Parts: sequence; structure tokens; C-alpha cells
Amino acid sequence: MNTTNKLARISLLATFILIGIGGFTRGSGSGYGCSDRWPLCENGLLWGLLPRGEYHMIVEWLHRWVAAIVGILILSTAISIKRNIQNNRIALNLSIAAVFAVIIQALIGRSVVKSDLESDLVAVHLAISMVVIALLTIITVIVSTNKNENPKAIDNQGWSRLLAIGALGSYAILLLGAYVHNRYFSGWPLVNNDFKPDLSDHYTFVHYLHRFVAGLGIIFLFFLISKAKKRSRPKDEKILIHIAATAYGVNVLLGAVHVFTEVSSSAVVTAHLLGACCVWVFLIAAATTSHFGVTLTRN
Repeated sequence: MNTTNKLARISLLATFILIGIGGFTRGSGSGYGCSDRWPLCENGLLWGLLPRGEYHMIVEWLHRWVAAIVGILILSTAISIKRNIQNNRIALNLSIAAVFAVIIQALIGRSVVKSDLESDLVAVHLAISMVVIALLTIITVIVSTNKNENPKAIDNQGWSRLLAIGALGSYAILLLGAYVHNRYFSGWPLVNNDFKPDLSDHYTFVHYLHRFVAGLGIIFLFFLISKAKKRSRPKDEKILIHIAATAYGVNVLLGAVHVFTEVSSSAVVTAHLLGACCVWVFLIAAATTSHFGVTLTRN
């Protein structure tokens, strides 16, 4: 495995960990642990470079510095692609996009802190983090071939498009859930134990839509598994789709636990977010391998 391949994989893993830390930070109520000072901590040690021995401050401090490390890793990946596989313009352009996305993400993170954790900005912050990890997923798949050239799209009769639709659907479900994650609605899988709940409240409507679309997602994933088998798709693609489907099933159960614990567990919030992220990542990876006809290297 070459240096660029290693950096891409490490960046992808580190971003996944960062998303988990971010989810825990939000679920535990630690997002304001450093007050409104950014990127340092208000009245922290060493002029704010280190946190005081307070739980929420430590969690938020960890979130910020892991984010800084992720930013350095993504920049290093872009530099490595530029130096080592410069003829692969797709990977280079995606890596540059990832760097800019991280910069935007940092600025929005600052705005989130300054705006006292305004919910719309928090949702945008998460949305961009999912764009970053999607870009890194595509980069990782492309550079796994160790070829210093642009990968070429292949004609697979719309199969890649179906996988992309599944991925985008999982992204929509994730964002809908993130928007109302800290609001409790009784009953599961029904909202407020009613087939037709009162949808006049904005948040009730979004939560209802989240669960409805999540139900459709189960059907679509079974459809993808069936189609992959009928089309005799490569083993790599089938594995990625099955992992995505398994993560989706587990996440549905975590959604139920989230309701039964009355959205009070930061561990469940984190696990639920990471489960949704897994579905998104593995479907993106499947669509990329299909679109470019990539066989993933495992060395």
C-alpha cells in the first residue's frame, strides 16, 4: 500500500471518529463547554490551549483538536495525491474539494459556537461533515487501485445511478433525523403512537417524514440486494451493499432505543449517528466501485 493510499484511509477513519465525537458532544450537551470562545477554551489552561478539569469542556476541547488533526490529514492527503498521482485529476480535484469543505466546516463550527448552538447551523455543520466523508470515501476507492491515471466510467446500465440514489436517500434520512434528534416523540415506529399524528408542528412533521422515509429505505436496500444478485455484480459491490444494509438494520433498532430512552442517552445518539454514517459511506463506496469498475485492494 503506497503512502497516498494509507493517508486516504487514515483520513477517512479519522473523519469517521471525529463525526462520532461530534455526535457525542452534541448528545451530551457539551457543545458549549468552552463557552463562546473559539478555537480555544474560555478560561482554560495555557491561555485556553488546554481545558480545565471539567467534563463538558474536555469533551468540546477534544472535539476541536481532533477536528484540527483531521484537517491536517486531509490537507496531507491532497498534497500526497498532487505529488504521487498527479495524472489522476479526479482524485486531485476531489481532495482539493475536501480541503475547502473542511475550511468551510471549521468556519461554520465557529458560527455554531458563536450563535449559542443554533439548531439550523448545527444541522448544516453535520451536513458538510457528511460531504467531507463522502469525498474521502470516493478518494479512498479511487486511489486504492494505485494507478497514476484517471479512472474511467463504465457503462453498467444505470446500476451506479441506483446505488447513488440509495446513498442520497440515506443522506436525506440522516439529515432529517439530525434536525430533530434532541426532541422526544413518544411511540415507535409510529409518531406519538398515531398513524396520522398532528403535523401542524414543524418538528413533528420533520420527525414523521424521517421515520416514513426510513421505512422506504429498508425496502430500497432489499431491492438493491436483489438486483445485485440478479445482475451478478462483483463481490466487492455485494459486500459493500450488504454491510450498508446490515448497518441500516442495526440503526433502525438504535432509533427505537433512542425513543425508548426518551433521547436522553448520548451514547445512543452517537451510535445512531455513526450507524447512519456507515450506511452513507458504504453506499457511496459501492456506487464508486460500480461507476469506475474498481476492484478494491486489501493489502
